[in-house]
Amino acid sequence: MRAALALWLALAATPAALGAFVRAEAAPRPPPADEIDVHGLRVLSAGDRTVVEIVVDGPAAAADYLLQGPARLVVDVPGARHALPAYRFPRIDRGGVLGVRTSQFRPDVVRVVIELQAPVEYAVERREGLIRLSFPNPGGEFDAWEAGGQGAARAPAAEGVVTASAGERDRLDAPAIPQARQEPRITVTFEGEPIRSVIATFSAFSGRSIVVGSQVEAMVDATINDQPWDVALQAILRAHGLEARETDSGIIRVDKLEELRRIESLEESVTRQFRIRYASVDSIVPAIEPLLSDSGRIAKSGNTNSLIVTDRVSVVERIAPIIDQLDVRTPQVTVAAKIIFVDRTAIEELGIVYDIKDSQGNQLNQVTPGFLDSDGDGVLEPSEQTDDDVVLLGGSSIAALANANNRVTAPALQVLSSLVLGRHTLVGFLEALQQLSLTDIQAVPSIRTMDNRTARVQVGERTPIRVLDAQAQGGEGGPRATVNIEETGIILEITPHVTGDQVLLEIHAERSNIALAPSDIGVTFQTQEADTQVLLEDGETAVISGLTLIEKTQVRTGIPLLMDLPVLGALFRTTQERENKRDLLIMVTPYIEKPDAL
Repeated sequence: MRAALALWLALAATPAALGAFVRAEAAPRPPPADEIDVHGLRVLSAGDRTVVEIVVDGPAAAADYLLQGPARLVVDVPGARHALPAYRFPRIDRGGVLGVRTSQFRPDVVRVVIELQAPVEYAVERREGLIRLSFPNPGGEFDAWEAGGQGAARAPAAEGVVTASAGERDRLDAPAIPQARQEPRITVTFEGEPIRSVIATFSAFSGRSIVVGSQVEAMVDATINDQPWDVALQAILRAHGLEARETDSGIIRVDKLEELRRIESLEESVTRQFRIRYASVDSIVPAIEPLLSDSGRIAKSGNTNSLIVTDRVSVVERIAPIIDQLDVRTPQVTVAAKIIFVDRTAIEELGIVYDIKDSQGNQLNQVTPGFLDSDGDGVLEPSEQTDDDVVLLGGSSIAALANANNRVTAPALQVLSSLVLGRHTLVGFLEALQQLSLTDIQAVPSIRTMDNRTARVQVGERTPIRVLDAQAQGGEGGPRATVNIEETGIILEITPHVTGDQVLLEIHAERSNIALAPSDIGVTFQTQEADTQVLLEDGETAVISGLTLIEKTQVRTGIPLLMDLPVLGALFRTTQERENKRDLLIMVTPYIEKPDAL
């Protein structure tokens, strides 16, 4: 223990000797010798515009883009190394610039993040030794601000500058895609070391200011092998029931969790109103409520679409940018759909009816009328015509009728032939029909909705269906009747999700109608529907459903045995053929309508 303490005192007195006790990579690999240095920043007033200059010592190249929530102007300088006097320059507060953050984002890229009061339209000028950005000045004239560069006002002259070590770089602005941790890695062993000495070691290694609570006392035994220093410190603290919290000024406070909570509870409470412009307050409240402290509360005003939050200052400041990110103007999507239903029915029928009559005997008068010699004079007169069957009980007589009960309905062709052989007459009817009916139903709905919101359109009817429950007793002891409402017709539901210049559509398309059931159950619902998800480009048309249903029916009736004869069998039967073909086609085309602010 004494040896370790003596070694610690020697290292504290001689910072250069720290490398003998702690082996770590304090910074990324040195950049190549041909890389340029970024060594100066200026914020200048130029009439009605604000100018931000990034000073480099070579040819200037940069990639720039604007972020929102909060507003930030990001400039990446490739082939460069960080040579500014600090990594953070808060509280600049002039010309619409709140502060500036810098970092060695990658070993060969320096990132400069300009924190703005609001999003702006900006211009970039690149020339030898200078990257110049300009944008409208929301206020009046202001005093110039400078850090580093060739002027006299370097880091000490820049008010509010916070110096930082290389270990702070990755906290400044992480890219949208998570990258591998770049905090300096530490290898160290503690044997019976006081917790305050351990924390002092991490403070000296990282260059961060760490304040330890007055009640923090513990002895540490730990071995850290090549771990990021912040991860290693957090693991040691939690092993002893301690937590670390970083303040807005960048100072890290270490104390017991209950003490940190007690200090937070003493923080001043404020009430702040958030005017929600695009979203609804009901959709934002569930996302904000879990972020409030135990004493915090939130109220909503439906008339003004506003949220009123009362909580500690730090909590309110923490949720403010979250509300800004939730309350954004989302794109709108217009979806033009086309739903086509084609019902095609083809009918072919062919039949021959035979009727043999005995003018003085038996007659089957179902198809054609016959005659009955009612006065017995042997002469058939027009007044003796009859439609009733005639059966002769005395003497020999024969009558026949074939295919009379399966005739062609509404034939398009009828051919009548007759043949008289003595007392007998052969009457033949040839009937034929070919019919094609086509039904084409087209629905062309156009729906406009917001991103991630469901839109629905229906053209049809709401049909009440009466349901009797024999088990439930009504008011007078009989079965209880209820009414269910069923929606039928053409129904289209679409939920768009905009992803860049593409739209992911969740679609439900339906065409339904009601038909009487063949039994006593009431009605049946005939439905054609499709549910799918499809990813389309802006303005691209896709067929999301193509369904063809073919139903064929053939009925043959005729004289037994004769109807089955090859070739000649067609003369002794009636044939009915029906083909129903139903086609369903659904097409959609999305159009993204992006607001100008996005």
